[in-house]
Amino acid sequence: MTSKRWRGAAGALLVGVVLLGLAPAAGAQEAPGTEGTRGSDDEPPQPEKLLLLSLPGVTWRDLDEHDLPALEGLLADSSLADLAPRGVNPRALPGAAYLTISAGTRGISEPSVDGQQLATGEESGGSTAGEIFHRRTGTRPDGEYVALAWPALVKANDREPYDAVLGALGDSLQEAGLGAVAIGNADGTDTIGPSYERQVGLAVVTSDGVIPAGSLGTGLLVDDPSSPFGRRLDIDAVAAAFRSAWAAPAGQNGGLVVVEASDLARTLRYRDRVDKARFDDLWADALADTDRLVARLLEEVDLDRDAVLTAAPYNLSNDRDLTIAGLHLPGRAPGYLRSASTQRSGFLTLVDLAPTVLQRLDVGRPVDMEGRPAELVGSGDTYEQKVDRLVTLNAASRFREQTLFPTTLVVVLLLAITCGAAAVLVSRRSTGRARRVVWWLALVDLALLPFSYLARAFPLEEWGSGFYWAFIVTGAVLVATAATVVATRLGRPRLALVAMLLLVMGVLLGDVMTGSRLSLSAAFGYSPTGNSRLYGISNYSFGQVAAAACLLAAFVAALPPERRTRWQSLALLGAVLVVIGLPIWGSDVGGIIAFTPTILVFAGLLWRRGVNVRNLVIASLATVAAVTVFGFVDLARPADERAHLGRLFERIGNEGLEPLLSIVERKLLANLRVSTTSFWIAAIPVAVAFLVFLVRYSGRPLEAVRARIPTLHVGLVAAAVAAVLGSLVNDSGAIVGGVTLMVMTASLVCLVLEPGQPLVVDDGDAD
Repeated sequence: MTSKRWRGAAGALLVGVVLLGLAPAAGAQEAPGTEGTRGSDDEPPQPEKLLLLSLPGVTWRDLDEHDLPALEGLLADSSLADLAPRGVNPRALPGAAYLTISAGTRGISEPSVDGQQLATGEESGGSTAGEIFHRRTGTRPDGEYVALAWPALVKANDREPYDAVLGALGDSLQEAGLGAVAIGNADGTDTIGPSYERQVGLAVVTSDGVIPAGSLGTGLLVDDPSSPFGRRLDIDAVAAAFRSAWAAPAGQNGGLVVVEASDLARTLRYRDRVDKARFDDLWADALADTDRLVARLLEEVDLDRDAVLTAAPYNLSNDRDLTIAGLHLPGRAPGYLRSASTQRSGFLTLVDLAPTVLQRLDVGRPVDMEGRPAELVGSGDTYEQKVDRLVTLNAASRFREQTLFPTTLVVVLLLAITCGAAAVLVSRRSTGRARRVVWWLALVDLALLPFSYLARAFPLEEWGSGFYWAFIVTGAVLVATAATVVATRLGRPRLALVAMLLLVMGVLLGDVMTGSRLSLSAAFGYSPTGNSRLYGISNYSFGQVAAAACLLAAFVAALPPERRTRWQSLALLGAVLVVIGLPIWGSDVGGIIAFTPTILVFAGLLWRRGVNVRNLVIASLATVAAVTVFGFVDLARPADERAHLGRLFERIGNEGLEPLLSIVERKLLANLRVSTTSFWIAAIPVAVAFLVFLVRYSGRPLEAVRARIPTLHVGLVAAAVAAVLGSLVNDSGAIVGGVTLMVMTASLVCLVLEPGQPLVVDDGDAD
């Protein structure tokens, strides 16, 4: 490719980035088919009370497959979303789920004791719960119930780097003159001894471990030998408790009333004791009983005046399904829900529930709450269409979880095969057909990456894994073949590699600039079941983009005239940084921190500047400046549109550096956890071994490539820097390094085996 063409390509990319950056992004993160206007919060007036209906384990598929008229009637008049029931762990258990609601921040629990919410006068071990609580905490409770395990729960969360303030929701409601009530009881055991499964009380607990009001005792239960653990809710008793709480003035008893359909919780715990057919029958019965309960509760609720938030805060299924979320607001047309946490219509996370409650009751959100209120997004979809879509989104998310490992396995194994074969061919000074085949296989391996994203343009969850594999393999083979044919005919085989790197980088940058639709539920993208962020450049994507950009920039810098193309190569990298960092495209904080020094290392090597303390200080300051600029750009946007960088700056402004330190600690812990669990890690020793071979082998094959591309080492070192820094600052750990090195190493295979070029320094033979 001529330098003129390179200049045109780099210029076009830079202009495109700038123009897209100036375009409105309000709809960019909306899920396809759910675009609409977000509802105004000015009218109608705020409701005085809110019912939070907790339906553990319920998914949109349950609504689709069972006849639940009361619940469906409520949800048909509600704005809907898939809920990611995540606490500290990707799948929250009951106590962690309700503590996450109470904190508005990811929480964790102690499952063996977190159900011990007892009435202050209730006897346990010869003492009343109030006396035990006072002994353990030094606090004399002034509410109806106490969390006996409160000190253990606080300690468990203090050990986590999420800064969860347990009881923040209950405290905020009390300070605003509103009460909070919890109603439910999931007690039940097949063994001797008491069973306390009253985790729902933790949703309204205050920061001193007291549940102000509610009904959590065994008076809500009746014996039923056919039900899980031989017990079920007494619908009349629950309805009476709710009627009493709902009828009281908001400030006296409950501005928020949480009611748990505890038969669902009991049935979920019973799952391991029965076979699938029996569980399905029990689950159907629990759903039917829950629907009757919902009908009784709604008799007390005026839907023309009152708000109802429906959510399934946890799901004990091994399938890691997303659960249901719905928000009924009087006078508001139903649509979809989104939040600043998800930046996508049709998705909420568990931490968003507490801020949603507070907003709807016109109570200020504590600054230390991680979640953000649910917003309404208008839609012309019918209720049935919305449910079908949410079922599909959940299926797509699960499909991604199922394809992540096998796709990684194929890509990394193919890399190992091509590296091993390339080493053999170099050592034998091969000039035969095998050399072209391995060169082509390396191109195919690179092409598999973008095609794993492009596959998300199709309904994979409906068409199945067979179509997925046929698409990505056929697509990769065809595009690699087409690139090799065209490049060979032009007499420039290296253009085939350039085409693959442009495809790797272009698909991801184009996707993030148009709403990240392909990345959602892609094998190397992100999914609500596995990730807390659903927009912008994912960690997997960063590794691909960083490596491809560094190598392409090195190719540009090698073109004449040297002075001009050097600046064009930096412009290319700068444009990539803009896409990574701009808030409207997700503002990947780890990407900014890793890629800014990468650019500076690239520039330093290009201009032959050594590595010294001065340059390291400059790189550090430049990185801080880049994060600061992107952060303030995000902070300047409306609060409900801010990406996580802007929300971090908001918290730093209110709380100091503590949130930043917590995030750093959290990322380091997550980094250590995942760095030993992904097969992507296997790409690192493969890449290192091949690079060592290229450098140390007597024929110096890497020097043979550098003789043709003098700036290649600049791109390689920069890509390695991106790999190391990306692994350190992202919570995906060494996975980022594995992805980055995979792209770099597959590219090296192509360059070493490039047809028509010598394999080693002292070998002039060619194909």
